[in-house]
Amino acid sequence: MTIDLRERILIEAAMRFVASGYHAVSMREIAEGVGASKASIYYHFTDKESLLLAIMEHSLVQLQRIVTQATHHSGTIDEQLTIIVAGLLDLDGVQRAAMRLAMVELQHLRDTDRASFGVRYEQQFIGPIRAIITAGIQAGTVRQLDVMLTTWAFLGMLYPFSMSSHRNRDARAQSQALVDLFLGGIRA
Repeated sequence: MTIDLRERILIEAAMRFVASGYHAVSMREIAEGVGASKASIYYHFTDKESLLLAIMEHSLVQLQRIVTQATHHSGTIDEQLTIIVAGLLDLDGVQRAAMRLAMVELQHLRDTDRASFGVRYEQQFIGPIRAIITAGIQAGTVRQLDVMLTTWAFLGMLYPFSMSSHRNRDARAQSQALVDLFLGGIRA
């Protein structure tokens, strides 16, 4: 399967931005990394900031795909959360790099782009997770908790796993263990 130039630029830029930081990487270096001219980079992206935004948008599409799969699953909260965890653990290194990039470099976007991306991130990723937890509370399978705090605790638990650059070999088993830990706690 051949990856088109735009996709290669996104991958190269994400990896370089994560490795060196947004400001330390030039468009020339990205062009050299994909074997293209700077003009071809600018054909696809108006500037470095629009390239960063495109990387973040691509990452959000992957996250939305994962939570949509979970929210469309008619099973228990345990099963839905396990689908999310397994999906996150199963992301490849480039997708994980893009997630790390979004967390670290968001401040480099224009205010309007950052605000717009934040709204979409809330609607397409955080909101569905919050809805799963809310449904668990309403069904009586999760105790009455602050839903936003619980959502952030769930995602915070996953942070170290999502920051690894290697795909998890046994994502399903580890996902179930993490969800059991999250829902059951560590108390004996």
